[in-house]
Amino acid sequence: MDYVKINGRSFDVGVGISDYEENFNVLDGPNAGRSTGTGRMIRDVLGTCIGHKVTFFNSGSQPAFDALWSYLLEHSVDDSVQLSAADGQSSISYEAYYTSGKRSLKQVHHGVNRWDEIEVNFVPIRPQLTP
Repeated sequence: MDYVKINGRSFDVGVGISDYEENFNVLDGPNAGRSTGTGRMIRDVLGTCIGHKVTFFNSGSQPAFDALWSYLLEHSVDDSVQLSAADGQSSISYEAYYTSGKRSLKQVHHGVNRWDEIEVNFVPIRPQLTP
């Protein structure tokens, strides 16, 4: 079953997940860099962050879908949000931030915009994997 929760607020009605794109970034600390003598890379691994690009779609309720966009905009200035989501096969839940999002216009019906998808890149606040 699809569900979307941000900071505990549910967006289940009218919002579904059409795609997850998983990514990871290895974070190095201040002691990482190239040796001046040999050029060998010296790592200072702090951990690995596993993030997601989540694509939400309008599953039937334009007001609920618009509310998700408004909520994302309103909380884009927060230090972090608690993301919980499932697409029927897998689920994710972690503290994250996001610095961008986009939405696609599906149609204009009687002067009202109907949006098709919202895409947001969620970045974990802290590494999920550490040495």
